[in-house]
Amino acid sequence: MVVRLVTKNNFKIILKNKDNHQIDVDYELHQSALSQKWANKIKHLKRVPIDPIESGLDNVSDIQQIYKQFCEFAGLEPIRFDTFNQSTYNTLHKIYEQQHEILSRKKDNGILYKFHHSIHHNEAPATETSAITVGWGIKEGPLTEQFDCDSYYADQLEQNNIYLPWAELGKKPLNYWRDEEPNNQKRVNELCKPHKTFRAKFFISLKDSTPKKFTPNFIKWFDQYKKDWILKHKIKDYTEIHQYSAPLLAYTSNKQDLTGCKFVGIEL
Repeated sequence: MVVRLVTKNNFKIILKNKDNHQIDVDYELHQSALSQKWANKIKHLKRVPIDPIESGLDNVSDIQQIYKQFCEFAGLEPIRFDTFNQSTYNTLHKIYEQQHEILSRKKDNGILYKFHHSIHHNEAPATETSAITVGWGIKEGPLTEQFDCDSYYADQLEQNNIYLPWAELGKKPLNYWRDEEPNNQKRVNELCKPHKTFRAKFFISLKDSTPKKFTPNFIKWFDQYKKDWILKHKIKDYTEIHQYSAPLLAYTSNKQDLTGCKFVGIEL
């Protein structure tokens, strides 16, 4: 991957389509403190290969085999599951959380993150690809930091623009509710996470997307926990845009269909 300076606020994303033809997409950096921090991080990763797990290039559908490999790496005795349903995935996610701090310090720990991606992939298998995701995983190292990303969310996603993905060790409140996690304040505060982890990854939205309205059932459920949760995490609010949108990093006037394209590089 080659990264070279173009101008202060303009850069190119290099892609290849299904026919292996190169596509160059011109971007202009969004004017915000968040997007500038992102651009500065990307410059430090200019010669680092992207991570296939974080970039959605690895097949993570075989949860049974991945869980077995995870247990071998962690030195755990696998739990036998007769079926894989939402209750199973919640149990596996809890195991992941419990092992994360220890295993994240070990070398060659890619299976830890593959396991995490496999859990979420199997919870809600995507029927179509809505984004081109690019990440460096553990290779970004100290470039991961805590930052209030919640305040930078765009009102909606626009085709081919670049956004910062939510990247927390947990779940968004709507996902927590849908996944039938425990109905208690302690677990909500522990597992539900606002967007405060700033990583040097990004995604290109493949289509326009306007945030959906929360259902009355979710609103009623979350009202029990929302006030305490917001105080716990010191944020202003959690709305539909925090669930369905993302912070804008860069925009483009190029609206060609990029479905099926693969990331090759970035010229900064």
